[in-house]
Amino acid sequence: MSYEFGVSSLTVDVEDWFHILDSPVAPRIEEWGSLEPRVTANVERILALLDENAVKATFFWLGWIAERNKDLVRRCLALGHEVASHGYGHVLAYQLARTAFGEDVRRGKAVLEDIIGSEVVGFRAAGFSTKDDTCWVFEEIRAAGHTYDSSAFPTSRGHGGMPSCLLEPHVIATGTGTLVEIPLSMVEIVGTRMSVFGGGHLRFAPLCLIRWGINRLQAAGRPLILYVHPREVDPEHPRLPLSPFRRFKSYVNLKTTLPKLEWLCSTFKFITMRELAEEVKKKKRGQATF
Repeated sequence: MSYEFGVSSLTVDVEDWFHILDSPVAPRIEEWGSLEPRVTANVERILALLDENAVKATFFWLGWIAERNKDLVRRCLALGHEVASHGYGHVLAYQLARTAFGEDVRRGKAVLEDIIGSEVVGFRAAGFSTKDDTCWVFEEIRAAGHTYDSSAFPTSRGHGGMPSCLLEPHVIATGTGTLVEIPLSMVEIVGTRMSVFGGGHLRFAPLCLIRWGINRLQAAGRPLILYVHPREVDPEHPRLPLSPFRRFKSYVNLKTTLPKLEWLCSTFKFITMRELAEEVKKKKRGQATF
């Protein structure tokens, strides 16, 4: 399945600076409320950039954050952006029992729907934490009522990663209906998959490499899926005492995020993930994998 290039989606995983995964020094959920919140100002910064460029994005809200920023969630929706779910408590799917993961998915969805008064159809697991041996996560995501997902990171990574995942958007058959899966964009170099399209990958990569990666996506007929976190447009945010390697991954090149986003927003046309999922459904009608 190929796409007319220009089908791109910009996504924001709405977390705060202390939502670092899989580290012994990361604060527990019981401590989050005592820490300095910076997410509101950073989301406002992103909204201003999107408005300047007439770009509509998909915001994957952490339920815990949404509960404390209800007006901002509603404003995102009023501005034409999509409100989607990032779960409630920023948990790694593969570290949970299936029932606990399902409960977190349902809680995050319910919080958002209560705030905006309409259905939330999109989901992304914290840290793209699906794995090849945890395909039950898609069953739980669909059973909770989501119709599309963007949790697959189709190569190996520090937490999660699905090397066997298709690179293109596809439809998964589950026991409660079909689920559109929109994996993070990847390009292949000599059989090795890599990403320069989000998070630390986007921050680390020079603009010439990002351009090259986008050209490779265009040649392969796959859509461009980008993701950022609000903390990444805030170079002055507090730091956690992470290991040297994790500090590098979490804090490298923070000052480059906004300029890169400005270039991307002024260069490409973006649609929401919900719109992209609808396009996938039309193209893949009658075809499903699992």
